[in-house]
Amino acid sequence: MQNVSSYFDFTEKMVGHDRVALLIHNPDNEASRCAFRSIAEVMHLSQTISVFVADVSQVHDIHPVYKITAEPSLLIFMKGKLVKVMEGCPERDYLKALMEHDLAN
Repeated sequence: MQNVSSYFDFTEKMVGHDRVALLIHNPDNEASRCAFRSIAEVMHLSQTISVFVADVSQVHDIHPVYKITAEPSLLIFMKGKLVKVMEGCPERDYLKALMEHDLAN
């Protein structure tokens, strides 16, 4: 997982990656910590998707672009296009299945 510092930083880092996830979170929030742990565990098992992390206390320009109003939110992109937004702490099994299958479904 790589931290991003801005929307521009994120868009630059996602270039060349077909499958990308972006976690928008607040590390002071328990649900955000839960989401971070779940994603970290699943990413350890699967190398099929590039994962980026934006801390809302430091990055203020990403969530308005994608109209994100809740944290944590996991944004899934396919070839640069946003295809899915998940709010809250996703279950590990669901994340694992999502990473192993077509993310666009």
